[in-house]
Amino acid sequence: VKALELIPRDAELVTYRIKPNLPRIGKRYGKLIPAIRKFLAAADGGAIAAAVARGETQEFAIDGASVVVEPEDLLIETVSAEGFACAEDGGYLVGLDTALDDALKLEGVARDLVRAVQDARKQAGLEVSDRIVLHIEGDESVEAALAQHRAYVMSETLASRWARIDIGAFTLRQDDGDLTWTLHLARDADGA
Repeated sequence: VKALELIPRDAELVTYRIKPNLPRIGKRYGKLIPAIRKFLAAADGGAIAAAVARGETQEFAIDGASVVVEPEDLLIETVSAEGFACAEDGGYLVGLDTALDDALKLEGVARDLVRAVQDARKQAGLEVSDRIVLHIEGDESVEAALAQHRAYVMSETLASRWARIDIGAFTLRQDDGDLTWTLHLARDADGA
C-alpha cells in the first residue's frame, strides 16, 4: 500500500446487487417474488445495503402491495468497480486500487530480486549478518528496476559493495519467461 486516501461515501467503488433471500421470504410473498426481484434490481442498492448494515427493517411498495423485509430477508452482493478490489465490514468500505503503473512494476521486480538474493545467501551458506559483494545483471526490466532501486536492493540484502565478482562467487540464474537475470554474490571480507 503506497497511500491511504479517505474518499466520500458516494464514491462509486462498489455497486450492490440486492436479491431476496428466498427461504425466508418465499413463504410470505411467494407470488410477488418476480416483482420483488425486479424492484430490487432497479432500486438504489447502496441505500438498501446501508439500511441492512444498520439492521433496519425496510418497507417497499411493490405492485400495490406493502412488502416488509428484515435485514436477513435480503442477500447483498458487492461488486467492485473496474480496477478495484473492495471489501466491506462493520459499515466500513475499503477499496484497493489494483492498477499497476510502470513504477510499481519496477518496484515489484526489485522486491523479487531482494527475495532471490536472500535465497541465494541461504544457498551459499552465509550467516544472516554477513555483508556481501553483489552484482546482478538481467533483461531490460531488471536493469530498469536496478537503475531506480539498487540502493534498496543493497540495503535489504546487506550488500556493502556492488561489483563484478570473478573468483569465489555464488551464482544464481533465473529465466522464467517473465524475468531473466543472473546474480553473483560473495561474502565481503572487507565489509563493515
